[in-house]
Amino acid sequence: MQERRKRSRVKLALPLTIFFNGKQIRGMINDLSLKGLSCKTETMLLPGKECDITLELDSGIRIHIHGRIIRSGQDGAVDFLSMDTESFAHLRNLVRLYAEDADSVDAELSNPAFAAIDYAL
Repeated sequence: MQERRKRSRVKLALPLTIFFNGKQIRGMINDLSLKGLSCKTETMLLPGKECDITLELDSGIRIHIHGRIIRSGQDGAVDFLSMDTESFAHLRNLVRLYAEDADSVDAELSNPAFAAIDYAL
């Protein structure tokens, strides 16, 4: 099967909170990219629903992302739709830190995932 992903993914075990349908669901990230994540959650996610995600870094930094749930079950997945510039900067730094090739992560920015983000960081 051919890989369809266009973004570098890094394996991480970070806590996250997903807010959708008036619920707050806790979970752990399995892997992360500049455009999405997969995770394990305490409650099933509903595919197609928009959600807000908070990633919680050990340093106390919180990354806030608006996304759409694209897969539920044991391993849920969320496609990122938008985030503020500060959250994107932290996300980029996090992915670069754990990527096998940090330069390839930066090269991905030549094909923006979000129209509203200024990639000149």
